[in-house]
Amino acid sequence: MEIIGRTDIGRVRKNNEDYIACDESKAIAVLADGMGGLDAGEVASQTAVDEILAVLLALNEIAEDDVLAAIAAANQKVFTLAQSSGRTSNMGTTLVVWVRAERGQCFIAHVGDSRAYRLRSSKLTALTSDHSLVQQMVDQGMISASEALVAPNRNVVTRGIGLAAEVAAEVRSCLYSPEDIFLLCSDGLSDMISDSRIAAILEQHSADLEQAASELIAAANHEGGGDNVSVVLIRPQD
Repeated sequence: MEIIGRTDIGRVRKNNEDYIACDESKAIAVLADGMGGLDAGEVASQTAVDEILAVLLALNEIAEDDVLAAIAAANQKVFTLAQSSGRTSNMGTTLVVWVRAERGQCFIAHVGDSRAYRLRSSKLTALTSDHSLVQQMVDQGMISASEALVAPNRNVVTRGIGLAAEVAAEVRSCLYSPEDIFLLCSDGLSDMISDSRIAAILEQHSADLEQAASELIAAANHEGGGDNVSVVLIRPQD
């Protein structure tokens, strides 16, 4: 089991509102992309990630319902914090979680537009679908996938941790193969470089996940670094 996480402020933002945490011993990785401005985003992302990790690390075995319960606890904690502290009402965060379950199986859950991918046999597959306005428009046939990449409202999310008292997270289970590499990322990566470029970097540096993570962040910054960029790479093979 190998998990590598990296986060970078990018070239435009004044602070980093992304937050990541990993635990190789329990095979858990969590990535969050905060929103809300000032320090609200970074507080939301760290609060959510820390809560999920604390809930899951306390369990001996993790089931799909446990992942959803951890996300619900994180949502309640961020929502309560925002209400009690008088912070901006849109304090919240996106989220993506990866957890190894039984041998050969993992759970992937997400809220918002932070994503999970899998590289297998040189092919990159998206394992999440953004909870965003433009994704809704694509699903409804209003715009094409290529138009969504440059839509001015592409960063408007329709779900987020802490924005309401309850949140609907999506979770799925996947079987993994020994050669698989999973990628969790904030939109600071996926908005800046194409899926094909991501796949090429992962393929080129598949033997060295630390180098792959560094190259992904460097590529996003080379294209402008318009947002904080965070990546978590997971090689789940035993």
